Amino acid sequence: MGSVKESTRNLGEQYESLAVQYLKDKNYIILDRNWRFSNWGEIDIVAVDPNRYGREYLVFIEVKFRYSSLEFSTRAVDYKKQMQLKKLAELYLKSNQVYGSNLAISFDVVAITKKGATPIIKHINNAFS
Repeated sequence: MGSVKESTRNLGEQYESLAVQYLKDKNYIILDRNWRFSNWGEIDIVAVDPNRYGREYLVFIEVKFRYSSLEFSTRAVDYKKQMQLKKLAELYLKSNQVYGSNLAISFDVVAITKKGATPIIKHINNAFS
């Protein structure tokens, strides 16, 4: 029998996969999933939005699933999590040698909840800066 942590991880992977498919359907190019830097944490999805505001954006995406509501999902990316994601994004840029470029960057949240068996997705562009 699997542990609670294991089943939570599997559930998270399912909803991240759902978010990836949603983004691909919106013409995003997925660069990385579950990108980790040592013990600093993880970026759920790194993608390119090829035509946001008429230009290409590198997008760091946090996926949040909650049974209760989309509103609760979006609030789960609190200030502490935002700071962690910003630091991870900086490390991602440095490790991929794009740091210092004139690249447009965005931090997005893909919030997912379920209504019955149907998943409901809310994509928040530029959720924080």
